Amino acid sequence: MTMAEAIYERAKTLPDDLQVEALRYLDYLFLCRQAETEDREWPQFAASQLASQYGPEDAVYDKE
Repeated sequence: MTMAEAIYERAKTLPDDLQVEALRYLDYLFLCRQAETEDREWPQFAASQLASQYGPEDAVYDKE
């Protein structure tokens, strides 16, 4: 039995209101995982965007 099948078998014995709660919790877990993925990918995306817009000649240094 797969993990998904085990979850299904247990969930289908719950009353309707608890099935709704379980579904909401699964949605929450998916959102958390998506946010974690986006948090890991964002710095790489931002760096690539900056690298494509600016080169070494665009560096600004204070000359004091």
